Amino acid sequence: MTERFNLETEKTGQYILLIRIEPEGFCFAAYNPAVNGSFTSYRIPVNKNEDLLKVLEEAVYEDPVLLCPFQKIYILLQTERFTFVPQILETEGETEPYYHYCHTEKEENILENRLEKNGIYNLFGIDKDLYAFLQRTFDNPMILHHLSPLCEYFYTKSRLGNNGKMYVNLQKKQIDILCFNKKGLLLANTFPYEHINDGAYHILNVWQQIGLDQMRDEVQLAGESEPKKMITHILQEYISYVIPSVFPAQLFKMGKGTMGVPFDMIITPLSGL
Repeated sequence: MTERFNLETEKTGQYILLIRIEPEGFCFAAYNPAVNGSFTSYRIPVNKNEDLLKVLEEAVYEDPVLLCPFQKIYILLQTERFTFVPQILETEGETEPYYHYCHTEKEENILENRLEKNGIYNLFGIDKDLYAFLQRTFDNPMILHHLSPLCEYFYTKSRLGNNGKMYVNLQKKQIDILCFNKKGLLLANTFPYEHINDGAYHILNVWQQIGLDQMRDEVQLAGESEPKKMITHILQEYISYVIPSVFPAQLFKMGKGTMGVPFDMIITPLSGL
């Protein structure tokens, strides 16, 4: 077996483990909250011809550290099969009908993230075999849709000031857009893009549909640095306040390795979930 994490197996109980599952592969990260600079991570790509679950199983069993006990385990799933439901609509704990109203029936488990700050549920589907593997392999993992920590984290940030705010998390082929006003969350969604102009189009289209003010409201950009630089110049032609999202001070303490990890992943422990 190949140990990808350089951790002492008898000390993993002091660490938080984060795993991000996406169509293009996996990202694994671990850090000790009590030790500055302890953050470490690695990625495993998956091509279109490979079975996602099979690659994940091989990756886990090839790294003995992943099978050790951890202080807490977060697993983020990036999937298009999700829907938000206001908590006020819950009737006797039955939320699945709302999910099936938005998505056709499929062989999957439906999971529920309670987003208390926003007053909503995020319902999302996960392949049954994948879910079974995660449950039997890891000790009490918290499985989250990748938008869930972003919703809770940015909700807190959006309370500052009286203007509307759009938060954008830029990845290489995906763009997460979340919008808030003083009443709360207005929209959270993920859009695919190939060219940076497509990403800018999605932002400006959502901006217009939500009715944000070009002179008063603001866009805050997080995620990968290169697409952030490119899209900033485009957006500044149309919106007065286009600024980088402030990188949380807690993440600097974790170590420089946090800079190369998906933003939704590294802020998950800070989101309150």
